[in-house]
Amino acid sequence: MVWFWQIVYMKESEFHIGCSGYYYPSWKGKFYPKDLKPKEWLTYYSTVFNTVELNGTFYKLPKAADLKKYHDATDNDFTFSAKMSRYVTHIKRLKDCKDEIVRFHDLLEEGLQKKLASILYQMPPSFSYNEENLNAILENIPRGNNVVELRNQSWWNDEVFRAFTKAKITFCNIDFPGLISPIAATTPLFYMRFHGNPELFKSQYTLAELKKVYKQIPDHCTKANIYFNNTYYDAGYTNAAQMQELTKNKTHQKATDNQPKLNLS
Repeated sequence: MVWFWQIVYMKESEFHIGCSGYYYPSWKGKFYPKDLKPKEWLTYYSTVFNTVELNGTFYKLPKAADLKKYHDATDNDFTFSAKMSRYVTHIKRLKDCKDEIVRFHDLLEEGLQKKLASILYQMPPSFSYNEENLNAILENIPRGNNVVELRNQSWWNDEVFRAFTKAKITFCNIDFPGLISPIAATTPLFYMRFHGNPELFKSQYTLAELKKVYKQIPDHCTKANIYFNNTYYDAGYTNAAQMQELTKNKTHQKATDNQPKLNLS
């Protein structure tokens, strides 16, 4: 295979790199200073990373007042991505829930204001590719900076990529145990979640693995949101810091034309 390489320039500010969540007591004395109060963790986190995924919104609808506190506790250029309620993605499975979707979006936009970067729709592994499920995504997820994470291998196909591109919905790239997940980019936003592999939530990625993904960010992507969900120990914030360092030179070398597929195994 012949690989064609070119240098592509992306401003450091266009990379948003962080962790899936920030409120981890096991990080105290390691990532967070030992004497730092938990209510000050988010502010401290925002001095190290410039984005975070809010996982709690998946389990429980947040209060607007709490979201405003998150907004006020972070730097001006800090951003949030928030997971859609599991009631919408796992119970209703995107069916007959347009009102709930609108209310969720309105609540997050009210609380986080311009710091809201994306809403992440994490679908269950049992949600497989078929025409009905694809239409459920296309007909119910609003246009804008919305991202869909799929955990069933059947979704990695050209028909899905074409449909997402036409609808301007971002296909979430993931590294997840048991999935073969080549890089896909359906909008100018590159969105990637590292879940820990082979041990879910725990395994740390090597620098070589991070570089491999970094080099494969497609040319047409002008922004990148990259999150590490391997937060059980210290791998999440360690890998996020390593990925930050890779972006600081503001250039990255990427494969084009015959671009190699992502395979971290």
